[in-house]
Amino acid sequence: MKMLSGVKFNPQVRDTWKWKAGGSEIFSTKALTTLFNSRLLIPSNDSCETLCNKLVPKKIEVFVWRANKKRLPVLVELDKRCIDLHSVRCPLCDDDLESVDHSLIMCKQAFEVWCKVFDWWGRGGIPFVSVGDLFNDSGQASSFIGKSIWQAVLWSSSYLIWKNRNQKVCKQVLEWTDAVKRDSS
Repeated sequence: MKMLSGVKFNPQVRDTWKWKAGGSEIFSTKALTTLFNSRLLIPSNDSCETLCNKLVPKKIEVFVWRANKKRLPVLVELDKRCIDLHSVRCPLCDDDLESVDHSLIMCKQAFEVWCKVFDWWGRGGIPFVSVGDLFNDSGQASSFIGKSIWQAVLWSSSYLIWKNRNQKVCKQVLEWTDAVKRDSS
């Protein structure tokens, strides 16, 4: 009641929403993007060196930020949020629990992609076992441009691995749903 005691209603004026995060009180996509970039895409001690790479689209930068923070909807993370799941094992290989690290690096299908990427770039063995290692790998490049290009390759490859994983999981769910429908009719 104390909080509302100073509120005065004016029946002559229509209620409106006001956007207070930007310079003006009007919402704009640019203001939201600026807010997002300033608050979420800043580097921290537990994230990669930089979350900005002009060689990749913004959606890949956001994906990298989410993966670094373990905020991708993998089964282990969903289970931690009390979402009832049949299993938390990797839906692609069934070899281990589906964590962010497993999905993007250690899953057989992801690992095959990394082997091909590293062979293509003549890099030898895969030096990482976690997404933190992956997103911080500079590939021993000596120039800023070389590091940016290698970072773009790693980030884009990770994003495509994730996108492929999602397509396969969605296909499995659709097949399962169709099978249930057929059995019930």
